[in-house]
Amino acid sequence: MGYFVKINSKTTKKYEKAGTTSFKNLHGFLKSLRFQKTSYLGKEVLKETYYDTPEHLLSRSGIVLSKFDEGKNIFFKVENAAFLSKMLNRLEKEIFIHKIGIQDKLEDHAFYIKDGITALFSTPFSIDLENVINNAKPNLVVTTKAKIYRIVSGSGMRVGLAEEKTNIKNLETKRTYNIEGLTVKLDSENVPLFLDEFNKFNEILQRNCKEYLETNENQFDFARNVTKPIVVEPKEKKKPKKKPAK
Repeated sequence: MGYFVKINSKTTKKYEKAGTTSFKNLHGFLKSLRFQKTSYLGKEVLKETYYDTPEHLLSRSGIVLSKFDEGKNIFFKVENAAFLSKMLNRLEKEIFIHKIGIQDKLEDHAFYIKDGITALFSTPFSIDLENVINNAKPNLVVTTKAKIYRIVSGSGMRVGLAEEKTNIKNLETKRTYNIEGLTVKLDSENVPLFLDEFNKFNEILQRNCKEYLETNENQFDFARNVTKPIVVEPKEKKKPKKKPAK
């Protein structure tokens, strides 16, 4: 059960929106495109829930386990943390996908997920994977509400653009974080043919919408970093002033 999917890191660009500016500049940019046709496809809600044990045995072993819910499709996903952190240096990464039902729980599929992890990683694990998976609980929830656009150029290049508002909840630290941004994805089947044009499109987008800053941090690391516990350093006690000698 389950299957492996290869993801090309060069066909997706992620942007964070700096400050509190509206999406007005983006919409103006889309309307100004002269050789591309822009269509609004509607809204969608994506929810990704990350799992781990209280001791973080999975992430400490380099395993990122999550449940991805995009409405009609719900599946468990396994990623290699080392590959996630090196996405810029790799053309492709491979992830393991296991489709499930709406009411299914993690422990219902522990056996298949264990097999997927074993096949995805080349090094053996010293932990009891199935037992660890059975004891994993949700610890991060990332919910994204997006408006989806399709852009088709005169050459036939197809680009999907998602205008996103994302909420991150850390169930361990009780901290939340909200962010707005864009995901731009090359949807054309012939990637080599349109890759240069796709990169030029992103260059034009950045020149016209300077409030969007390209980010290379993967979602899992970003969500953990912005919701980690706040460390409050104790204030130094002031030493009592010495009384002047009489």
